[in-house]
Amino acid sequence: MHALLHRIHNPHGRECSCDADCWCRRTALGRAVRWRFPARYFGLHHKNAEVEAWKRDQPEGSLAEWKRRKHDDQLEADEH
Repeated sequence: MHALLHRIHNPHGRECSCDADCWCRRTALGRAVRWRFPARYFGLHHKNAEVEAWKRDQPEGSLAEWKRRKHDDQLEADEH
């Protein structure tokens, strides 16, 4: 029964790397829905100090370029 509930709760076996004070770890609702509803669609943002520091260390525009490449790669994969 526990395995079934875990499979429903976290269907892809993902691990959260947010800080302990992030909404998705701090609140019961966050723990329940973090894998089902992408927070960015609801204006919520996850907190991860290490990722934020990494983003600040990147050259201007590199994150946007990386996202553009990932998007183009996905479009290419969808065509095949």
